[in-house]
Amino acid sequence: MKVGGDLAGQLGYQVQLVHPMAHEAARAALEHLDITPARATALLLIRANPGCSQSALGGALNVNRSSAMKIVDLLEGRGLIRRAPSADPRAHALELTTKGEQFAADVDVALAENERRFFGVLSAAERKSLLEMLQRLHHREP
Repeated sequence: MKVGGDLAGQLGYQVQLVHPMAHEAARAALEHLDITPARATALLLIRANPGCSQSALGGALNVNRSSAMKIVDLLEGRGLIRRAPSADPRAHALELTTKGEQFAADVDVALAENERRFFGVLSAAERKSLLEMLQRLHHREP
């Protein structure tokens, strides 16, 4: 389908087009590890935030409480994370197991290779600049 010049020149539209392509590339890169991009992201967030709650993880993933619980249950079932006691008796502190630490390192390798492949059409300077711009948009005040 032909895209008019006004739509083709909109950044939001271009981001919308690239997002599913980037997601599919990440999914394919993680397939050999039998983990989805969302679950891998959860694992890496828990690694970066040891002791975080399931609610905090859900907020960071932008998913509802039920979806966060399913992800945590799955990761725990695979022996990658554990629920530990926390200061708040109503919540658990999430942390990686030794197996989870090793698995997260494998995820890092797979995602780094995917980044090189998917964004390889951009120079290193262009990738760095794009990342900085996207981070600036993400962290701006609403």
